[in-house]
Amino acid sequence: LLAVLVLAADSALAQKTDIITLVNGDRLTCEIKELARGLLRVKTDSAGTIYIEWLDIATIQSEKYFSVETASGVLAFGTIGTSKDQASLEVTYADRTVGLKKHAVVIITRVRDSFWKRLEGSIGLGFSVKKANEDVQLNFSADSEYHSQRHVYLVQLSALVSSQNENPAAERYVGSFAHQAYLKPKWASLAGAQFEHNTELDLDLRALIQGGAVYRFLNTNKTRLDGSGGLALNNEKYLTEGRDNRISLEVFASVGYDFFKFNTPKADVKIRFTVFPSLTQGGRIRTSLDSKVRWEIIADLSLALTIYASTDNQPPGAELEDADETDNGTDYGFITSIEWTY
Repeated sequence: LLAVLVLAADSALAQKTDIITLVNGDRLTCEIKELARGLLRVKTDSAGTIYIEWLDIATIQSEKYFSVETASGVLAFGTIGTSKDQASLEVTYADRTVGLKKHAVVIITRVRDSFWKRLEGSIGLGFSVKKANEDVQLNFSADSEYHSQRHVYLVQLSALVSSQNENPAAERYVGSFAHQAYLKPKWASLAGAQFEHNTELDLDLRALIQGGAVYRFLNTNKTRLDGSGGLALNNEKYLTEGRDNRISLEVFASVGYDFFKFNTPKADVKIRFTVFPSLTQGGRIRTSLDSKVRWEIIADLSLALTIYASTDNQPPGAELEDADETDNGTDYGFITSIEWTY
């Protein structure tokens, strides 16, 4: 909360010195925030935060520093302006200017001087009660993303607690950290860690450390498609007494798809599917699905539906004769929540 208040105070005091000219001739003095999903987000003194479709912009001018990325993965850093023929975006740093075709630019990110100003993310909360079976469910999620010139850091947290009648509460807590460093067009290195507690999978703690690479197949103002792969070290500790901990080396392969709709109401869909074949436990394969659909209700406030699923063809204790039939290594859920983005 303190970070959000600091961000709000800094935004209020920021000078509006950027200039945008629209194709209809209108001129706007503002503070450029970012270009994402086909919309340029700017802040004005009189109208607050507004969104402008990228194709409606004729010229743009700012002396602040930005990271600019094209659909082909070309990355440039510096101040931004528009060429005389309005066909190119000129990115200048020191005495070097790079020209990028304006229609090919898909991401513009402000590279700020302070740590707090580079943060962006969301916070979500959901709660439901059913009288018929005394079903109570509470969920919380939060994520924060930090951008520098060639690096992206992402932290995500989620918690889900569900109880029904007098049955023990089902709990799922997940925390993850990921880092990407841009190496060349369309390629980035990937490193991360994930920690999970899940009573449905009998997991007291799963600690997963990953390293690999990411390749972007498609990156436009409406759609993104990427694939990643590498190695993962998986350490699992179980809730049931007598079950030995398992440590395994795994290969992972992941596909992620994002789709954006920037016409009101704005919406976006994010889907990521990952498979983990084990190198040290013969025949073991785990899978993970994480997806989210989000519709904007009002500015910065959205209704979100999250769907997740996990499978394991060799769950803990499956090889034992007295294994519990409920230990099927599968968990899935549907979560609705209200999310606020900053």
